[in-house]
Amino acid sequence: MAIVVEVQQVTDGIFRIVTRQIVEDETDPDFEALQRVADENAAEAFRLMEVRDLIRVLLQRTPLERQEQRIIDLFLKGFSLAEIADELGVTRQTINNGFWRVVKKLRRMAQVLNISP
Repeated sequence: MAIVVEVQQVTDGIFRIVTRQIVEDETDPDFEALQRVADENAAEAFRLMEVRDLIRVLLQRTPLERQEQRIIDLFLKGFSLAEIADELGVTRQTINNGFWRVVKKLRRMAQVLNISP
């Protein structure tokens, strides 16, 4: 029997783990391939959770100007840079410059915290 383990995001910061049986018989020729896919999906879900948590730590420890904070908040909500410019009533170039300033600051903080890329 193979078990699929899924990590599902319920809300921001709350996750649940769901398991289900996907093959009744380990002699099934698809068993190994299905188990490998299930393992890879679970590993990818955990990697994404680690990245999200890392970004949260960096954002908490990185001093940002008010405009930079607004830009990154909207970006993390899924807004494109063009949509952020429209939302904030500024040019796309202003948003682009602000976004890359934030990225540089986050990278510097990662170095200070000895976090590898």
